[in-house]
Amino acid sequence: MKITVLGSGSAFSSPTRFNSCYVLEAAGEKFMIDCGSDAMKALQKGGVDLSSVRNIFITHMHADHAAGLPAVLTAMHVHGRRAPISVHIPFTQLDFAKTWLANMFIYDERLSFRISLEPLKPGVVRLGSPVELEFFNTRHLQKYEKCAASFGIEPVSYSVIVREGEKVFFFSSDLASLDEVRGRLDGCVSLVEATHPNLDEVASLMTGGSGSVYFTHIPQELEEGGEWRAELAARFGVKEFRSVSDGQVIEI
Repeated sequence: MKITVLGSGSAFSSPTRFNSCYVLEAAGEKFMIDCGSDAMKALQKGGVDLSSVRNIFITHMHADHAAGLPAVLTAMHVHGRRAPISVHIPFTQLDFAKTWLANMFIYDERLSFRISLEPLKPGVVRLGSPVELEFFNTRHLQKYEKCAASFGIEPVSYSVIVREGEKVFFFSSDLASLDEVRGRLDGCVSLVEATHPNLDEVASLMTGGSGSVYFTHIPQELEEGGEWRAELAARFGVKEFRSVSDGQVIEI
């Protein structure tokens, strides 16, 4: 299994990090997890062949995880893609996604390929033996429930485990607390977001001796020289912050 980190930044893109965007390759399958607002630039910089991606999975509908989708689909058409693609959207916002793309003038009838919008629910999505993705609800969007309800929206957000036989990769996406996912980090390579957990939670993973846990979704405060980075060193003795960078490749 190969994970290419194309966007490891927080919601506020930095000069060195794009929004959330990852390309995974496993047993002949190539797919994306998240498609943040600047995903097109991230894909271009990473040299990704747009015709080779067969599925796109959106963990939740915040702009830094999903807003790049119209541009990426349009670019696939411009580059002459022919093969159909499946785009997996949190199920409570599937109708919105259909209307959203239509309002961006993205129509199957005018594209060189077909788009299948699929409702993404908690549970397992199989891409073919032996590749499967298992999605779990997180509490990241619970803070929006009251406001969202007034628009008839049920906020849904996911973490995901990707399995290729005995090879296992975990991606937390955005969380309310690291307590949501601690039990899922054993026995796999994990990318855990570092923007929303507090520093005590981040430090607990850094000092726990789990070398398979790396941080992504990095805010400016945790970059080299940032105030949170300095606090990790001063309060918890964390001298090396295990974060990934855009362009980094992880092989399992």
